[in-house]
Amino acid sequence: MSFEITAHTALFGLLGHPVGHSVSPFIHNSLSEHFGHDLRYLAYDVEVAALKAAVEGAYALKIKGLNVTVPHKQAVREFLLSEDEAAARIGAVNTLKRVDGGWQGYNTDMPGFIRALESDGIAVKGRYVCVLGAGGAARAIICALLKCGAAKLVIYNRTCEKALALAEEFAPLYPECDMEAAHSYDDLLKSMRGTGGKWLAVNTTSVGMCPNVDDILIKDEAFYKLCDRGVDIIFNPAKTAFMKAIEAADKDNKAYNGLKMLLFQGIRSYEIWNDVSISDEVAMQIYPGLAKRVMG
Repeated sequence: MSFEITAHTALFGLLGHPVGHSVSPFIHNSLSEHFGHDLRYLAYDVEVAALKAAVEGAYALKIKGLNVTVPHKQAVREFLLSEDEAAARIGAVNTLKRVDGGWQGYNTDMPGFIRALESDGIAVKGRYVCVLGAGGAARAIICALLKCGAAKLVIYNRTCEKALALAEEFAPLYPECDMEAAHSYDDLLKSMRGTGGKWLAVNTTSVGMCPNVDDILIKDEAFYKLCDRGVDIIFNPAKTAFMKAIEAADKDNKAYNGLKMLLFQGIRSYEIWNDVSISDEVAMQIYPGLAKRVMG
């Protein structure tokens, strides 16, 4: 589809450092072509010291919306007019919408993860869930799992203090969920075995990401035998060592990577900016091209 950029073409973009690897332009420009919207999306490499100038400059240039990625997702909150409840709770913003007087901040990682789970047929309500990792990505994932009604949630992290801090922060907000942090790996296994049911395990760490594709946070087969579903937010490689271990533990086990989360968080940003609703059918039209670019 040909597209002519004119004086009326709306600009959107990504602020991050670095951004050369980003596939966000593909997602958003594909959506604009599908809907026939007169807009284009670019990636802007913005160093930490230049973030304030970039945010203010984008507003002055009448850029309509921005995505924000590492290392700016926390720092950008200082320059916003307001932010939505999810962004405030997670403590990070990845989407800015131009409003009168400044930027409104959103976090689309949480709805993106929820929609990815739904697309892959993973129901969280009433389930036992183990979250591996306690970093920035874990916050959005934990919020999503609690919002979806997990019955029990255990956080495991190599540095247990970080896991404990997350559990102490979020447990009072969702009293209906039995939430805890594992003090050690043995403690994690004890908690999981105590339920007598199968678990959904979610890896929120970068362990196993390219080029270190053989790395895995937990090597013990006993852990994976307690699980029947796994989600890794990593999307390159397409099948991580963690996913392979989940599937190897039982013939009925299934594991999924983070590419759909990446797609759906981008789609949610596009919906916010353009007041549209994007169906799964449209999303899946974009998905093969996205996968090809990531793997390429």
